[in-house]
Amino acid sequence: MPWLKLMAKILDSDVYVAYDSVQFTRQEFHSRQLFRTSAGKTQWLSVPVLSTGSRQILNQVRLVPEQRWREAHLRFLATHYAAAPYFRDIFPLIEAVYDRRHALLVDHNLDLLEQLCRYLRSDVKIIRATDLPHSGTREQRLLDLVRSAGGDTHLTSTTETHFIDWTGFDQAGIPVLVQDFEHPVYPQGKLPFLPNLAAADLLFHTGRAAAQILASCSRAEPRPIAAHAPG
Repeated sequence: MPWLKLMAKILDSDVYVAYDSVQFTRQEFHSRQLFRTSAGKTQWLSVPVLSTGSRQILNQVRLVPEQRWREAHLRFLATHYAAAPYFRDIFPLIEAVYDRRHALLVDHNLDLLEQLCRYLRSDVKIIRATDLPHSGTREQRLLDLVRSAGGDTHLTSTTETHFIDWTGFDQAGIPVLVQDFEHPVYPQGKLPFLPNLAAADLLFHTGRAAAQILASCSRAEPRPIAAHAPG
């Protein structure tokens, strides 16, 4: 399930390419996300996956097939979000995804994303990187994916964490926009506000207004020229 910055970027796009051809890592958010308890604490919900003992590509990661973790996740959400104003809207969407019992992590994740986007009345098209031709360096793969998806502009949020040489995009005449995101503060009941939670937390508390909230705190700015040079 996406966090708010990613959700805002997806909603601001015509096409979202899910980068499922990269290596799966447990340290990132591929199989876990942060939620809030009714006591005002944070808690991770993690999706258990089957380990092969070697490096795995994200689109090959399989879910533990038994049902107990699904039931535990749904029970957690029902326990800690039942009092949220839009619980009756959001919980059935998530429950339906869990009931489909996907075998692959990426199927589960993108089904959740699709449900949230459609609830927010977004017509963003979701495509998997593994369905598109791309190869070479990190920069070349990005350029290949944008071209293969029919994109004429690339929206990025990684300039602060990774150096990327955008020369290929410049030569191809494809502008790069940088996401400028300021985390929103929104109602979370009577307890003090907690940031950096799963996108579902925002939807449970604000419903379809979440789309306007995210749009108001995320802007696509032209890439600074200085970001083009190493160092």
